[in-house]
Amino acid sequence: MREINLPITQTVSITFNPGTFDLSKAVDMGDGRRQVPLGTVFDSQINAVMETARRNGGKILYATTSIEQSLESIMLEYFMGPFVGHEERRAMFEHEVLQSSALSYRTKKELVTKIINSEGLLEGKQKSAVQKHLHTIMEWRNAFAHGKVQHDTKTGCFVRYYSGGTKTLSLSDTYWDEVEKTFQECVNFLKEAKQQLMNKQQTG
Repeated sequence: MREINLPITQTVSITFNPGTFDLSKAVDMGDGRRQVPLGTVFDSQINAVMETARRNGGKILYATTSIEQSLESIMLEYFMGPFVGHEERRAMFEHEVLQSSALSYRTKKELVTKIINSEGLLEGKQKSAVQKHLHTIMEWRNAFAHGKVQHDTKTGCFVRYYSGGTKTLSLSDTYWDEVEKTFQECVNFLKEAKQQLMNKQQTG
């Protein structure tokens, strides 16, 4: 399989303070005009950083889809019971309800949160953590799905998006560390919740 290459708009900016200009480097342009170099706005290194940010953003979108499938799995187990063989009603519920575009990530998140709470599938701190992680992941998914990766000479790489107002998310290594940690913990919590639900279904 080959990797495709599609046209993408690059947005870069430069932040400067006129009072900090080194006038000794000014170039005489004639007619009393002088030009001061502002520095590098875009080069191969900045391009590589932005490409990495977009690839990581794509991984967030795919990983969120996996999280969403875990939510669907918990709901399927809760509402339809354990799988014992093909059943048309179960298949219809899974495909026409759980996987329907009418059931948003937010709705699935809220339903699974209620299931976890009502069934006591996770302990107190775990319940709070998984709710926070699911909300944060939704924010990140929306940021990369609808926002724009940009680069500024002062602030570095960031994604600008709208969520109740214009927001920016700094794409530092610290942020990517948090992304990895949040997704892994969320996956573990959802696995634990489903296992506890299956145990209850078997003994109930």
